[in-house]
Amino acid sequence: MRFLPSFILLTTATMLVSCGDSGPSGAQIVTRELPGSHQSFRLVDSSAERFRYQKRDAATAAGATPASTAPDLVYTTPEGWKEQAGSMMRDVNLTFGDNDEGECYVARLPGAGGGLLANVNRWRTQMGAEALTAEEVEALPKKPLFGQPATFMTVDGDFSPGMGSTEVKKNHRLLGLILASEAGAVFVKMTGPKELVTENEAAFDVFTSSLDVSLN
Repeated sequence: MRFLPSFILLTTATMLVSCGDSGPSGAQIVTRELPGSHQSFRLVDSSAERFRYQKRDAATAAGATPASTAPDLVYTTPEGWKEQAGSMMRDVNLTFGDNDEGECYVARLPGAGGGLLANVNRWRTQMGAEALTAEEVEALPKKPLFGQPATFMTVDGDFSPGMGSTEVKKNHRLLGLILASEAGAVFVKMTGPKELVTENEAAFDVFTSSLDVSLN
């Protein structure tokens, strides 16, 4: 993976991928070792309350004993999805589709990361959709992420990735999960041609529900 004594933004892009046992239907269980300096992998719900991510034994999940005592991110790569190189901004970077035209990644930001409302509407803007009100965002459905209820959104439109790109990708779909707190924000974002993303919605749920942390 790529999340921390509170919730520190990970600035190291190099992660070690270990093991490759097959899970159900050919899915791959993956363990990514976090740098040894990041020993506290946690999400703070408020200044007064700290929630530590649910632990899972990486050796049991991955079928191998971790090489160090550094925390690991454990997750399942759905069948047909491919691991891609990470970056400073992406803890996990996956693609799917015949030409890797679909992508799904996990990212973090320190602090509240701009807040839930701003991030939901930032993604909607990328799809050419109108902004939602705070009440509408609050009413969005929830799905589990690291053992907590994360805000789930789906939006169709013409996707403009931004980040210096002027490309507009027609008839796309975005699925997203946002888990925000005062200490940090976690994002899972999946985009691609609408039909392809629709075909992979179940795989998205498999991936997001499998994300876990092992503190060895």
